[in-house]
This record gives sequence, structure tokens and C-alpha cells, in this order.
Amino acid sequence: MIRIMLVDDHTMIREALRGVLERDGTLQVVAEVGDGETALRRVGELVPDVVVMDVALPGLSGIEITRCLHASHPQIKVLALSTHLDRHIIQQMLDAGAHGYIVKSAAGTELLQGIRNVVAGRSYLCPEAAALVAASLPGRQSAPGNASADALSQRELQVLILLAEGKTAPGIAAALHIAPSTVDTHRRNLMRKLDLHNVVDLTRHAIRTGLISA
Repeated sequence: MIRIMLVDDHTMIREALRGVLERDGTLQVVAEVGDGETALRRVGELVPDVVVMDVALPGLSGIEITRCLHASHPQIKVLALSTHLDRHIIQQMLDAGAHGYIVKSAAGTELLQGIRNVVAGRSYLCPEAAALVAASLPGRQSAPGNASADALSQRELQVLILLAEGKTAPGIAAALHIAPSTVDTHRRNLMRKLDLHNVVDLTRHAIRTGLISA
């Protein structure tokens, strides 16, 4: 059972998220809190597996709370859930120690996928966030190995990140709820668009452009 804490200052949103998560028999919401100070206290008491963290909170921001949690409880995964689709905010949350970022408009299936990915030790960006982060990276020109961000679809960016993290086609298919053959198609398209020839080259490209850390 994956134990989850919800941190959001809107009661209706917390209730809706709880409903989505608890329909899955492998997930348990152990606490709902509406502010950062309470979140830090309850995390120490409950030590959940995942904290689903809103960014905009009264008092301490989600970025500040994430930074504190990363320092005091590095084993706990933080998954940011926010209305903000802003490159700077996404990067600040990731720099603070968040393991993933999902916009609230993409909640639901994306949230379930995000939780399972971060629990498995993988990072997770919803397609909108992944595309925004990739589009902001320097050096993404049309030269070989540096196709423009517009050349890659949101799904291709997700597949690229997971391939670079060493995931297999069946593993990526399971994580993204697509067929393994579709993963193979995305991989071929990535190699063609980026003018690269194998997964090692794709991994180097992902590291060089900042999609994953070395």
C-alpha cells in the first residue's frame, strides 16, 4: 500500500484528489492538510511514501516545504501538483527536491502515473510540464542531435526521458499506459528527428540538454 499525504489549501480539491486516489486499492491517503506548517508536523508523525504538494500555500510555500522535506526526510517523494504551468516555478520545485510536477488540469490519470513513477524512483513530469521545460533548454537548434523543441511531441519527450533513465520498452509502456510497439515507434521517431542512432546517443542528448541529470 502506497501511503500518501495531500497538501492543498482548498478543501474541495483535497476531497476530489482523495476520491481519485482511493478508488485505486493500492493507494491510501493518510492525511490531508491545508498549510505548510501542519504539513511539516504531520510528515514527521506519519512518514508517508509520497506527499502531493500544492505550490501556492498560505504561509510557507510549497517550494519551501519541499526543500525542508528533502533535507529532513529525503526518502519521502514529493510530487508537485499546481495550477501554475510556469517554467521557473517547475524548475524551483525540482531544485527544491520534488520528484515530479503535474498541473492540476492534468490531474487524474496523470496523478496516478506520477505517484507510481516517483515511488519507483523515477522522476515524472506531466506532458505539459515536460514540453515547457524542454522548450526552455538552451542549444536546442536544428543541428544534428539538437532538434527544436517543437519537433518533439509531448509524448516523445516523456519517452525520451524514460529511455535516458534506462527504462525498457515494456517498462515505459506500463508507466505511460501505451503499447510496447508504440514505445518502439516513438524511439524510432526520436532517433530520426534528433539525427541520433541508438539509445546511448539519446541518453547523451538528454543529459546534454538537461532533461535528466548525469
